[in-house]
Amino acid sequence: MRLVHVAVTAAIVLSCAISESSGQTLPLGSSVQKSMGQYFSIGMKKYVNSFTSYQFPNPFPPAQDPLSRLEFPIDQWFVGAYSGYAAPGWTLTAQLWRSVTRESGLMMQDSDWDDETQPFQKTIFSESRIRLNRGYLVDVGLDVVVPMIGTRSARPVFGCRYQYLDFTTHDGEQMTLDGDSVALPGDGIDFRQTFYHWYMGACVSTGIDLRSLFGAPMPFVMLDLQLDYALVTAKNEDLHLLRLGNRVTEENTRGHCWHVAVGLGMFVSNTLTARLEADFKRLLTHGGHRLTNPFFDLDFSFNGSQVWSDQASISAVGEMRF
Repeated sequence: MRLVHVAVTAAIVLSCAISESSGQTLPLGSSVQKSMGQYFSIGMKKYVNSFTSYQFPNPFPPAQDPLSRLEFPIDQWFVGAYSGYAAPGWTLTAQLWRSVTRESGLMMQDSDWDDETQPFQKTIFSESRIRLNRGYLVDVGLDVVVPMIGTRSARPVFGCRYQYLDFTTHDGEQMTLDGDSVALPGDGIDFRQTFYHWYMGACVSTGIDLRSLFGAPMPFVMLDLQLDYALVTAKNEDLHLLRLGNRVTEENTRGHCWHVAVGLGMFVSNTLTARLEADFKRLLTHGGHRLTNPFFDLDFSFNGSQVWSDQASISAVGEMRF
């Protein structure tokens, strides 16, 4: 989180301090002025200080909120590829990222407040190791040149994102308020989460001549900054493998997401560019909760659930222009 804040602050300061490079336009997702045509990038992404969580209340008196909360860390590596097409008045970009590591170095946490006589006292807490079986991020964006803005380096952007995360917790330990501890060997919870984002925002691009700033042989770099806001729908599915029957909880929620991305690119050759990118998303949604378990003839729903996620990542990307 702190690294992303530093990157965003630096981007804003440099954008204000450095004049545009010959009035050229630079589509976000690129570190160099595009000739009209196609470009292609591949890279690695590492998530840091990231998590996704959900909680739900007790639908019956005393209606403690939350009744249960689960927090899943995200710190895995992803590999990605994206391609785009640059035209005189617009640029279309499509990205696909997939997880390539599974085990997390952090622990999943599960908390319950199930004592009706002490509704604000946490009564059960467990930690478990966690693996990300599959994770995907798809992002399709379109930025356009608006003549009325007066510059080609600042452009509105529109797009959609799809996120899918599939976790399994395993080999945990559960503790109660009275000090009892119980081992939870093997797999404990299968958790699947999907987010759909429909976003709009703005992107800014500018060239930075480091030679004029530092007076020494330095490369010419390009800076990209994007800020957007998304309407989000989310779906969670949680299967407790250690409970009797097929006990499934589901959340269907709606909300929003703020997203900021910063990219710094450096020329390697006339067609190749190396990039560093920082990305941060904050999602918050509210909606309904459903519990089903045919073994106990359970199927009931209620409102009040929350799903939220902070996702920060650092990427190293190589880009080729055609």
